Amino acid sequence: MLNLRQLEILRAVVQYRTTVGAAETLGMSQPTISNTIRHVETLLGFALFERVSNRLTPTEEALILLEESEPLFLLRDAVNQRAADLRMGKIGRLRVATTAELSEAVLPSLIADYGREFPRVQISVETRPLDSVLQVVENGVADVAFMISAYERQGLQFETVDELRTVCLCDAQDPLAKLDVVTPRDLVDRPLVGPQVANRVGLTLADSFQAAGYDYRPNIETRFMNTAARIASEGWGVALVDELSAFTAMRPGLVVRPYAPELRFDLLAATPKSRPPSRQTQRFINAFGKRVVERIAEVRLASQRSGTV
Repeated sequence: MLNLRQLEILRAVVQYRTTVGAAETLGMSQPTISNTIRHVETLLGFALFERVSNRLTPTEEALILLEESEPLFLLRDAVNQRAADLRMGKIGRLRVATTAELSEAVLPSLIADYGREFPRVQISVETRPLDSVLQVVENGVADVAFMISAYERQGLQFETVDELRTVCLCDAQDPLAKLDVVTPRDLVDRPLVGPQVANRVGLTLADSFQAAGYDYRPNIETRFMNTAARIASEGWGVALVDELSAFTAMRPGLVVRPYAPELRFDLLAATPKSRPPSRQTQRFINAFGKRVVERIAEVRLASQRSGTV
């Protein structure tokens, strides 16, 4: 019978005891307040106020109505607060998919910081092979996926976060550590660990070797480049990896050298084409990009000064 706006006007008049005070609080005109009260009294069939000396004293019936309607105002306030929190990204749900390299190099510290800043945002992370990462976003199981050198998918929208270069990791005592750049020729007959040719990064490396007249034949092949970086970090051989994977292997005595020819790989964020990314998702993508820039800067600084990672 009564709507929430009418109850809100009744509530304000009870609080201020005048239609003028209620009008100022609600941002309405005084005649509108008065007309609404008269209309509600007519609708209900009983008086809501006793009018004495320009003051409105609520009747017992008005107070009973307000007491019963108070939960509605609390619910409205809660909904408005929830809407404000959603607008500001303070609450929500975020489903992230990623490959192993990025899961190790970027996401742990990023999610920890993000969780501290937005403790009411629920975050889930899936670490998968590239094909599976793309599929879960396309199917709507994840809100965003991060990967290196992806291929086009009809249902996905790609955003370039940054570009990653290929680098060589070796021990500080290795002769490679003294070179300005490491080439395929320098890696012939060396114990090499790198990505398998079955993935796009490995195939690009193989092409660079072939262009130089050599075969790309890692002694140890890995699906994920962070694994290759870790193996080199443990003291076995030299590794060809991307810069973020190099970051995960950082330790005293391990050197990062540029690889030539320079190979660049796109670091991408993928979201479904069927719907635009939420404010929460876009905020996380932006935070991811900033963290990537910090990681890459550290590796490039180590590479430029020919020092240890």
